[in-house]
Amino acid sequence: MERSWYWRVALVVAVAILSIYQLVPSWFYFKLPPDQRNTEAYDTSVPGWAPDAKHHLNLGLDLQGGILLSMGVDVDRAVKTKVARRADEIGEFLKGKNVAFTGTKVVGGGAQVEVSAANPGEVKDAVLGSTGYSEEMYSPGGAPDGAVRFAFKDSVLRDFREKAVKQAEKVIRNRVDKWGVTEPDIKTKANNQIQVQLPGFKDPEKAKELLGRTAQLEFKIADDENPVLDQVRTQLPQCQGDRQGLSLPLPESGCWTVEPVELPSGGSRAATMVAANTRTELEKVITEKLNPLLDPQKNVVGIGEGQVGQGPIKTTYYRTYLLRAKTELTGDYIADAAVAIDQSDTLQRGRPVVSFKMSPEGARLMDKLTSENMRRRMATVLDDKVETAPYIQGRISSNGQITLGSGRNQQDMFDEANGIALVLKAGALPAPVTITEERTVGATLGPELVRKGTLAALVGLALVVVFMVVYYRGTGLVADVALALNGLLVLAVMSMIGTTLTLPGIAGFVLTLGMAVDANVLINERIREEMRAGRNVRQSVQLGYDRVFWTIVDSHVTTLVAGVVLFQYGSGPIRGFAVTLIIGLVASMFTSIVVTRVIMEYFTRHDTARLSV
Repeated sequence: MERSWYWRVALVVAVAILSIYQLVPSWFYFKLPPDQRNTEAYDTSVPGWAPDAKHHLNLGLDLQGGILLSMGVDVDRAVKTKVARRADEIGEFLKGKNVAFTGTKVVGGGAQVEVSAANPGEVKDAVLGSTGYSEEMYSPGGAPDGAVRFAFKDSVLRDFREKAVKQAEKVIRNRVDKWGVTEPDIKTKANNQIQVQLPGFKDPEKAKELLGRTAQLEFKIADDENPVLDQVRTQLPQCQGDRQGLSLPLPESGCWTVEPVELPSGGSRAATMVAANTRTELEKVITEKLNPLLDPQKNVVGIGEGQVGQGPIKTTYYRTYLLRAKTELTGDYIADAAVAIDQSDTLQRGRPVVSFKMSPEGARLMDKLTSENMRRRMATVLDDKVETAPYIQGRISSNGQITLGSGRNQQDMFDEANGIALVLKAGALPAPVTITEERTVGATLGPELVRKGTLAALVGLALVVVFMVVYYRGTGLVADVALALNGLLVLAVMSMIGTTLTLPGIAGFVLTLGMAVDANVLINERIREEMRAGRNVRQSVQLGYDRVFWTIVDSHVTTLVAGVVLFQYGSGPIRGFAVTLIIGLVASMFTSIVVTRVIMEYFTRHDTARLSV
């Protein structure tokens, strides 16, 4: 035998062993009952020497069921957020140009920016004289005396909305990927809707929590010197007890109490805070009593949690923080986030926290922010909830942490921290999303249909195997060996790359098995023709493979091109079919051209050899 034959044998054996090795996790996965898959029982059942437990064959939504969520993106909120940022940018731009103005605010239903100035004409000329702003906006007029308004063009607003939906889809996809759900189907639909299918996932509440959470992280400075909230003392009853020991339940109308706050200049003051039993009650008090007292361009009221009680049993109430309106820094600058254990010498020591790392630009901005606000409280606001508001005792740059409310067991706090870290790493949604449809989907095929379908496939495969042996005898048996390796190789590659097996995917798998059989039929018929022409067995095998080679390659490559096109432009089930088809075609060429030839050359290595074909 030639040396090249031994190399090809080594390749075939290596591929077979690696395929079996790669399918070990799948073997243990499908041995378990369906309700124990994707659990610790599965993780612990996979041997340590096997591939990572996550590399197993996955069944699609149509085969195993799962969760389907439809989410609507609040594009109007996204536009308002974008316009508010533009208002801040215009203010910084005017400062850089040394153009005098007294303030900026968002008007016109959230689509216009109004700048107050002694000389509005100068502001207008400066802003519209800038190429960046003139391409986006114009001055519609209608501003009061001493102000100028800028409105965004319709094309720009439309672009804001489209980008909000695209960014939301990208963020949701990132979250699902980091979550570890394999082969999700995520696509944008009409009316700013995003549909998410999670095969095999059975916890809809967890899905809604992680995917529906906006994860807007903001850092705001507390305005503790401002006594504006003291005015509410005449409008609300005083809480019984102090901040550390409020007497619960609180009045339904909410109540006020005081908390000592340190002042940057030294000393302290008794600042007013408002408390309520529920967030809904407190939001009502803020809307009716507190917001009328505030200048929305200067201050906002944040909502956080407080706890009352001793030991592990605590009762939660909701409280206010008076914050500056300006968001100093956002979660857009976070480079990484993870769960950690608090090592500080506080009551939080030993509890799970979210540790985060800022990007280089974020670290620079955080350093500037903290150095300019020493001895002030900096609130960490996540999705409109003040998670923590510690005093700035020193400069902070690249690293920080978010502490969580107490009063819960360690596992609940760890789960919450893990969820926050995941969404922070995946990025914030550009606007809130609303769950418009939620379904726990059963498999499209019932267990009985799956059983019958599996039986039909096995019977069909058995008939093909028997036919090949009966009609082609020895060479048919070789083709059956190659067919088995073909199926093994396809399943191994699918498990390795995390492809989910769906009904269309099964169709692609069966199609490639059929093409593999067809390729072997071509080879066997060609060998027969060469033997009829009077050549010996060894020559017939060699010429048979050589002369049918390009026919097999041509048929497979043309189908492969179609599969690539389907993968590129298709989505969902079509892509599942295309992936399986592409993998199967490559495996079919390998088994029909390489594997069967290696076996045939071994049995016909002598000129006097006989071949049953």
